[in-house]
Amino acid sequence: MRIIFLFVLLALSSCTRPGPETLTLVSRHTGQKTVTILVASVRVPSHTVPYAFTAGRADRLRYLKVTVAIPPGHKPPNIEWPKGTPDPTKAFAVVGREELSQAQFVAETRSEGAAGIFVHGYNYNYQEALYRLAQITADSGMTGSPILFDWPSQASITGYVADRDSAAFARDDLVSVLTVLGQSNVKTTMLAHSMGAWLAVESIRQLSLMGRRDVLRKVTQLILAAPDIDVDLLRKQLAATQPLSQPIVILASKDDMALSLSKRLAGSAATAGSLDIAEPRTKMLAKENNLEIIDISSLPSLEGTNHDRFAALAAVYPQLQNTGEPNPVAGTGALVLNGAGAIVSAPLRIGGTILAK
Repeated sequence: MRIIFLFVLLALSSCTRPGPETLTLVSRHTGQKTVTILVASVRVPSHTVPYAFTAGRADRLRYLKVTVAIPPGHKPPNIEWPKGTPDPTKAFAVVGREELSQAQFVAETRSEGAAGIFVHGYNYNYQEALYRLAQITADSGMTGSPILFDWPSQASITGYVADRDSAAFARDDLVSVLTVLGQSNVKTTMLAHSMGAWLAVESIRQLSLMGRRDVLRKVTQLILAAPDIDVDLLRKQLAATQPLSQPIVILASKDDMALSLSKRLAGSAATAGSLDIAEPRTKMLAKENNLEIIDISSLPSLEGTNHDRFAALAAVYPQLQNTGEPNPVAGTGALVLNGAGAIVSAPLRIGGTILAK
């Protein structure tokens, strides 16, 4: 009965999904806040809606620059979705868009010198991933070029197995993006959610096996948000991965319902995103692999499945800028398990710093 309940809950959370019409290009209002997102997509473009993407697997990467307007009444960490023709005074809206060559894409990031790559998870369509990164960027005040690595998820509850294959399909493309950025001396931070976390770790593992230490040196941080990775598989991946300049960070919630369903579908004993940091095996995992595991179970969930709590970290980050006052989120109960396997009392400190890079 529990697995049926989880299926119903996930289905209800996605029953009114945003379609490609939310990408309609509209005019920006004077003085309105905007964020510019660079996109590297391995989806097949839509033939009916300009600059939209399907769930098909493309034969090459396509690059875009998309400017998203943030409505004046935006309330972090929400996405105010447009209804009908997007109205930028009331909802997120695309107000600028152009196709880029790979050289132009790299030039955009080189001008900033740093980039933050968001790798979305299972059951995402293109517009959901684009607007989620726009929300994170707007709420966190992050610097550098925000980049969406968009892999061909089916955006369907029943597409779990197909999504696993699509994530594997996109591995070489993510390695390609990291390589061209690293060769251009662009320092990158990766924030990877859910199944996208497996894709991100695989890309780092692949670069390690290729001996591309020059590229790995430019990956300054890897954050895995609610990673849908079997714990034993993660150990195996990390065993073949060269250490990055900073420990890999895992944002975990032991009550993540989506990962509970994933464990049942995959027959896994435990996923990295649902670890309990108080358990001895979790402490040992952190110690053996120099991980920092952050329990974010106390942060609010946007859709009721507790799988999207990472989005709230961006919302609290600006509050952490004023270091002269007590930490305003110290009461959240979030705890950090450091690389030595010890729980330290530093609520959200690491998460806030990460999202700012």
